[in-house]
Amino acid sequence: MLFAVQLLQLSDQEPLAKGGHRDVYACPGQPELLIKVTRPRTRRNRSFSKRLVRRLMPDSAFRNALKEIECEMKAALKSGPDIAQLPLARSFGIVQTDVGPGVVVEKIQSDDGDLARHLSWMCKRNVLNDAILENLNSFVQKLFAFQIVGRDIHEMNIVYGQRDQVHMFFLIDGYGERNLVPLRTLSRKLNDRSLNKQMRQIADNTGLRWDAATRAFSLN
Repeated sequence: MLFAVQLLQLSDQEPLAKGGHRDVYACPGQPELLIKVTRPRTRRNRSFSKRLVRRLMPDSAFRNALKEIECEMKAALKSGPDIAQLPLARSFGIVQTDVGPGVVVEKIQSDDGDLARHLSWMCKRNVLNDAILENLNSFVQKLFAFQIVGRDIHEMNIVYGQRDQVHMFFLIDGYGERNLVPLRTLSRKLNDRSLNKQMRQIADNTGLRWDAATRAFSLN
């Protein structure tokens, strides 16, 4: 059983994945969970304004992680009995590790038990059939229905895995309001426009076709 009051040892293992600001580790003793750890900054930020923000608000180093948790929790609260259909990897709180504070998250797995494949991998190998494409568009509809605020949604942080033996697409990173004034959280119109833009960029990068009117992908 995972106890959040314990210091977890992660320094003896290699990260399973690396993002722009965080490393992802296996959770000791919990094969169904992962831990996302924000990497400490090792180089001086070139931007004076960003250095000033860090000095005045040191907690801003964890802003992305905090906003991600907030976004996931809001979506979970709105999901009601459909929580199993939530298109985000679930988060389960904060733990302290010997490489820094981390967020415990659900591990999205493929049929073989490995980490789920991302959309980019699937498109490059032309494995999207009609059933998988239908699941992709169901995922997109959920993003709009739950009003997920996408900070940086792209084909590398959308994965195809399963939850309770049900195959689904999940967003594993790149969500949560980034702006100090949460305009997209306050305006559904602005958030819909932002999601449309990000879906269109995904289509451009993967060779899919995006229809903003129906909010759906199709194969070229």
